[in-house]
Amino acid sequence: MKITIKTITGLASLAGLLIGNTVFAQNLIVNPGFGTGDLTGWTPLNAGSGATISVLPTGGNPTDYVWLNNSLEAYNLALSQSTPNGSVVGAGVLVNYSFDLLGGNQAAGGVDFIHIFDEAANGAVLSQGPGLLGPYFPPTTSWTTYTGSFTSVAGSDHLYIEFDATTGANIGAMDQMGIDNVIITAAPEPTTLGLAAMGLLGVWTLRRSGKA
Repeated sequence: MKITIKTITGLASLAGLLIGNTVFAQNLIVNPGFGTGDLTGWTPLNAGSGATISVLPTGGNPTDYVWLNNSLEAYNLALSQSTPNGSVVGAGVLVNYSFDLLGGNQAAGGVDFIHIFDEAANGAVLSQGPGLLGPYFPPTTSWTTYTGSFTSVAGSDHLYIEFDATTGANIGAMDQMGIDNVIITAAPEPTTLGLAAMGLLGVWTLRRSGKA
């Protein structure tokens, strides 16, 4: 079998593209803008009488969004989601997050918090990556986008995000919060970037040699 430079370049290109295909980071959140019209992919926590979670079809950023309405004293109403198993593995993975919040009635100690945890494969909490996010008091008349980043810790397998509408132990306590466009991405490691670059360079080389 005759091995040519062109053959080697082609194989290297294929390997680079296959191994490096994660270079284009995708959102790890299911139903991030609640476009399904329901809570598909999400888990409500402590919802019930006086503490409700609803998906509303209009008024979001731009359309569907979820609305947390907590009118119970000293209570935490929450909405959570875990990213897929194996989505953020090991230490040093750069995680970027973004979400839109809309304020509501935050009376007598009502406040919004967001948690993002590194979790092991068995669901054990390893770290609160960016630390406790909040307290938030977003405007009631317009959406506000919050962004940030952190790096994963050793033993990480996936992430967990939780939005909390929390009330204080005061008479008349209330917290309302709108949520939309939740995004979590995990950036590829430098090695993966290098493989992807090698693949793209190889494809360019093949095209050049084909024209020669």
